[in-house]
Amino acid sequence: MRLATILLIGFLITACKTEKKAPEQDIATLEAKLAKEPDQATLQSLLGLYKEEAAKAKGDEKLDFLWKTGETARAVQNFAEAEAAFKQIYEQHASSEQASKALFLHAFMCDEDLKQFDKAKQLYESFLEKYPESDFNDDAQFLLKHLGKSDEEMLELLSKQNPE
Repeated sequence: MRLATILLIGFLITACKTEKKAPEQDIATLEAKLAKEPDQATLQSLLGLYKEEAAKAKGDEKLDFLWKTGETARAVQNFAEAEAAFKQIYEQHASSEQASKALFLHAFMCDEDLKQFDKAKQLYESFLEKYPESDFNDDAQFLLKHLGKSDEEMLELLSKQNPE
């Protein structure tokens, strides 16, 4: 009986450890699958796991999962979810390195994906004001200056600026 109790306790401890690692293992498995064979179902599964982990995590790990949530949500065109993740990064973690990237990508998403040019303008201007030293500063200025132009108009503009 004592041996059975010890085995049962050992099994429960192992099961609890396995449960704790399950999300990490699931994420690693899905990320590897995505790298080999990208598909929407895998992205959706990852999005759910990233959101769950972001809700539980703290510090840099939280920021990492929020960033992955935002990028993955944008990839599956769940723009509301992407916006929520990016906003959480730049509003609640403004001093982090990720904050400027999140604000820029939020502006870019509003511009490029959603065609919400007024909102994109406001976000680009906010980005330029808050992060004047960012590596994305030139990009934000260029995109702000040419906000709302079609791909064809942008190609024409770029070809005029860089004649061969």
